Amino acid sequence: MKKNDIIKTLQSGICEITYTDEHSVEDSIIGTLSQTHLPDDVDAWEDIIPNSFVAFNVNTEDWQTFSVHSVIDIEQLTGEGALNNEKKLSASDDYLAGLFDNMNMEEISDEDFYESEGLTQ
Repeated sequence: MKKNDIIKTLQSGICEITYTDEHSVEDSIIGTLSQTHLPDDVDAWEDIIPNSFVAFNVNTEDWQTFSVHSVIDIEQLTGEGALNNEKKLSASDDYLAGLFDNMNMEEISDEDFYESEGLTQ
């Protein structure tokens, strides 16, 4: 994987970066270089290290440096160009029904929501 491709993907949105750490253990983080996803108090990154790149770790809210050669895969999760993964977004009827086992689904309706919020349809 080329450094330019990695940086372009990170600039496009939030990504999952799968890499091999310094102990040869596979790990992953959720990172980005997209200005729209960086906190206001975080300065833009600078590309100054050959064969390495930095990414803003969304979970730890800190910069992390990677060797280009350590990257196994990068999957763009958000932003323009992210592939819609319908398998991740869909759920079977049985699975959804299991989430609401203790609820009477016939009693739940859009009308109830609108009434509880003081709204009209």
